[in-house]
Amino acid sequence: MDNKGAFILAGAIALTDTVVKGLIKEPPVKNYGFAGNSFDSHPKKVAAVSALLTGVMCAGTALAPEKLKLPMSLILGGAVSNSADRLIRGYVVDYIPMGKKTYGNISDLAIFAGAAAGSLLYITDSQDIDGAGQMI
Repeated sequence: MDNKGAFILAGAIALTDTVVKGLIKEPPVKNYGFAGNSFDSHPKKVAAVSALLTGVMCAGTALAPEKLKLPMSLILGGAVSNSADRLIRGYVVDYIPMGKKTYGNISDLAIFAGAAAGSLLYITDSQDIDGAGQMI
């Protein structure tokens, strides 16, 4: 996957999640913090950190080796939508039940999928890793 494809996929994920969030009149969960509402008493700081890390993910996706573009674009797409929520609404809209008390959204699923795919790729492509643990 090249950069263009990676950013199109990330945009599609962010757009899809944003559209779904817009259709929900009263979200079951308003997450003011990070995962599990950690730091929920500091939503502005959470939004700032989220936006900064999304920028880092954007640069990381552009600079990533081709084999990591797909996992990185999944994570980036989720980060863009959740960061936009934090900056615009002050909280992330979570609407998918993921357990008894836990909710998430399409962006969260994309982030989890990207992290899992990147981890599996790292583990299975050990022949492409130099002595310092860097993918080549």
